[in-house]
Amino acid sequence: MPRNITPIDSLSPSEIRVTGLVALGLTGGEIAVKLRLAKGTVDSQLRHAQQKMVVTDRACLIHRCYVREQLPRPRRIEPSQQADAADAELLRFLAFGADYAEMAQRNSHEMSQHGAKTRIKRLREMWGARNDAHLITCGWEFGLLDESTTAPGLADDQPVRIR
Repeated sequence: MPRNITPIDSLSPSEIRVTGLVALGLTGGEIAVKLRLAKGTVDSQLRHAQQKMVVTDRACLIHRCYVREQLPRPRRIEPSQQADAADAELLRFLAFGADYAEMAQRNSHEMSQHGAKTRIKRLREMWGARNDAHLITCGWEFGLLDESTTAPGLADDQPVRIR
């Protein structure tokens, strides 16, 4: 069993299957069709996975699953377009569940809420990420996120929700 995981908080095989598809950018509806499940079942499995990983959004769930090795970590690849320091900081905020208001309040680049939202959208477009959860996977692939990633502006190294 991966480190830092006890049997009580490890994901079930069905939760891992659903969460893995979220990491690839699929929506709940797409996952339901692909796995031939009711959308309510998919939503329930994701809710349980989020509870076990102690997170409240999908992007944060994906990061936590990679950190705790509940999902296979993406293979490192070189991005076609590099992110700058501000992008990398916003990606870390996203991995820890910050919303745009929190990103604006805590970023070190004097970026507004609208600026943070625009940059996250640009990152998704630049890397072909379908949504924020998929953007987290891209961050791991491109080496901007890993198990040592911490939430910017927080003293604590544990992946926790900022808000």
